[in-house]
Amino acid sequence: MNNINKILGVVLMLGSVFISTMDRISIRVSVAIVEAGYASGGTNVPQFAQMNEHPTGLLVYFMFFVGFILLVAGFPGSYKKNRNHGYNKEV
Repeated sequence: MNNINKILGVVLMLGSVFISTMDRISIRVSVAIVEAGYASGGTNVPQFAQMNEHPTGLLVYFMFFVGFILLVAGFPGSYKKNRNHGYNKEV
């Protein structure tokens, strides 16, 4: 189960980064298309074609957070817990 948590955590974290990157790329491409259309007509680009930076959606942050939790949960317990587990008996 630990390996599944690690793999799923990494996939979710990378997926959230991929979604965020695709969102930013699509915004830049759409602004470039609008600017190119106005530039071909010989007019200046109107004010509404300027790129507005909007915050990334909550899905990206939620996916990254869940991925991080799963990644941490995929690793076994601390060294101190494992060390004391086998030496509780007195000789």
